[in-house]
Amino acid sequence: MKHIIQLTALLLLSGGSTLAKDPALPSEKLDFTQGDTLPRQISHDWTLGPIGARGWCQVSKYGAEGTTKDSRQILITKVDSKGTAAEWLQKGDVIIGVDETPFQSDARIAFAKAISSAEEKGVFSLLRHRDGQVTPISIPLPTRPPFANTAPFDCPKSAQILKEGCDHLASRGLGSPAIDTHLNALALLATGDRAYKDELEQHVKKTLARPLSADMPLACWHFAFANLFLTEYYLITGDRYVLPEIRRLSGHLVAGQGPLGTWGHTFAEPTTDRLRGYGAVNAVGIPVAISLVLARECGQDFAGLDECIEQAATFFRRHVGIGAIPYGDGPPNLEYGHDDNGKNSAAAVFFSLLNDAPATAFYTRTALASYGLDREQGHTGNFFNMLWSVPAVALAGPTASGAWMNEFGWYHDLARDANYRFPYQGYPSQTPGNAYAKWDCPGAYLLHFAAPLKKLRILGRGVTCQPKLTTKEITETLEAGKINYRYASPEFLRESLSSWSPIVRNLSAKELRRRKIGLDSPASLTSSNPLDRIAALKSSKNFDQCQPLLADPDLRVRMTAISSLAGKDKKRAVAAVFEHLAKHSEKDPVFTQAIGNTFFPLGISEKAVGQLLNAPKDRETTIKAINILLNDEDALVSSRIAMGLKFLPDEELIPLLPLVYHRAANPPAGNVMFANKLQTSCAGVLVHLRLEEGLETSANLLADESWGRNNRLPQAAALLIQYKGYAKKGLKPVKDTIAGMTSPGDVKWKKLLQDSVDIIEACETPKDKLPTIESITKDFKNR
Repeated sequence: MKHIIQLTALLLLSGGSTLAKDPALPSEKLDFTQGDTLPRQISHDWTLGPIGARGWCQVSKYGAEGTTKDSRQILITKVDSKGTAAEWLQKGDVIIGVDETPFQSDARIAFAKAISSAEEKGVFSLLRHRDGQVTPISIPLPTRPPFANTAPFDCPKSAQILKEGCDHLASRGLGSPAIDTHLNALALLATGDRAYKDELEQHVKKTLARPLSADMPLACWHFAFANLFLTEYYLITGDRYVLPEIRRLSGHLVAGQGPLGTWGHTFAEPTTDRLRGYGAVNAVGIPVAISLVLARECGQDFAGLDECIEQAATFFRRHVGIGAIPYGDGPPNLEYGHDDNGKNSAAAVFFSLLNDAPATAFYTRTALASYGLDREQGHTGNFFNMLWSVPAVALAGPTASGAWMNEFGWYHDLARDANYRFPYQGYPSQTPGNAYAKWDCPGAYLLHFAAPLKKLRILGRGVTCQPKLTTKEITETLEAGKINYRYASPEFLRESLSSWSPIVRNLSAKELRRRKIGLDSPASLTSSNPLDRIAALKSSKNFDQCQPLLADPDLRVRMTAISSLAGKDKKRAVAAVFEHLAKHSEKDPVFTQAIGNTFFPLGISEKAVGQLLNAPKDRETTIKAINILLNDEDALVSSRIAMGLKFLPDEELIPLLPLVYHRAANPPAGNVMFANKLQTSCAGVLVHLRLEEGLETSANLLADESWGRNNRLPQAAALLIQYKGYAKKGLKPVKDTIAGMTSPGDVKWKKLLQDSVDIIEACETPKDKLPTIESITKDFKNR
């Protein structure tokens, strides 16, 4: 049951989004100047920059993370009695404007953007509502210049924040080694200032004194960031006494890599070489890979290290040009924006260390296009989205970073409190009191301001692989992050079908379809430019002319061909794609994921899958294609195919039976969270044919305690019971499982298993034997 404990720990660490849903948003706009009060279920409040107060803004529903775009007031929720604002603000006050002007737009962002000019003047002018009276107030602030147009490079404000922030951080002390404090230590290290030498040495000693255990919850997270700190520390100081721990941490990380080159919350299971729990978590996998590259630069050289790094690079390289790196093993994201919780940004850093120019360029550009709500979002929280942002953007140079800070520097100003603590902000609708709220977060921001110093490898030290973006490309990239598709002109949307950005291409086509506007494009299907071929595929109405592009040399084009053909005639497109698979035996995981996404998306019914599998007339080709997809490395793909197998004629199932049996017992390495449906569907086929192997797999599924057990047990029990008396000989693993169920949470499932055993044991024992895959195959061939 260890995996369940580890999962619970993960959910607590990452904000508990599965254990506790984010609050329901008030349906009506609140007006605190008219006596409205804060609702019981609320989103979190915000640090209000350096004034020494916190405030709440109303959140509107927008996507998964919400937005404050409709807010026009800030309700003061806390005032630091020793802070700058204590004389002018108190809890319950309402800020209704800045510079004597009521808020006419998002109150949170307008307030944040006003901080910079207020610090320039040394006074923050606000409109305060208290006891029915509106009063202009002026809160004094320490003066500082605005961000330079090259920030954080050649930027006095960035340098000042870095110096003062690190001084405050060092004076407070780094505390116990943990993910957040390792980042704080990295910020001190990134300054190159020997004034922090003693504090850093103490942090190293504390880290070495309490070595992390490979059995701890969230081991990959803790090992990755400890390794990041120690490797960067060694590369700057040359202190060799940290090398044994770097080697130990790196050894566990290499051994704990999953079969696809990824990592999960914990290390892979040694006996199966599979990731535990629900599989890959790329938000930690990329920092792990970065730390291993740095360990190699520290002189570590042991069996498997080079191969491990290359395998990780192969996996994360598969998303280049296609979208945002997803949460796990699945296809690239095209809906959340240009960066999915900082994974593209972290990948830019990773590939810059590997001197991989194409991957670095793409991931850096997507990082540059990610700001505003795109950067504020994040699965369970946006801490890592913020952490990796500027280190990636800075790879494109001062012009690019300055332009990005011009768009999003306000978030840094809002997060920076009077004591440079940068308390965790989170996304707008995030629940108050999430786990990150207690993290000590200044390092995540101070590292941004240390980027120009290039003292750390993750901040560009010695990196020569830096994208050279023109001013026009920088502008285009930033514009890609702010397009309002709902109001864009049809001409603009059509032109965007050949954008550099896969996100822009996808959302532009989606908006044109929503408006029922033709996707007409002057681009040619035979153009030498793959982006033009993509645009032509999206706009062409000719099925026959589009079909050959399923074999295009560019993966992006091949993927677009799948969706383009499906949009014209889904059943005919299935046949064309199956013909391509059978002919070319294409096994590119992103291509097969595109097939799954297009034809067999999440939520599709079993009957709908069956109808598509039965649609092509060429059945021999179809069975070959089904075999390829059922054998896919991604359970998200193979499980959808398995759902429809029971709708195939028995004679078509027989050639598939060896693989069906294998998949019932051995799910693929990728997206293991979807393996339940794959295994139970395959077992269902074997049960339908009344095969001996169906009895075996059903019993084993009941005894399987891996991830998703509670969803699997009822289905497996229903399958096993169908064998009635035949199932008696398969009850031993089930009874062993019952005997091992001792926790209070097992009561329900223990009863289910015992009831299944009782039903089976009450049946008459048959005298004949069940057929096997071998016997039914032999009989079929002899017909």
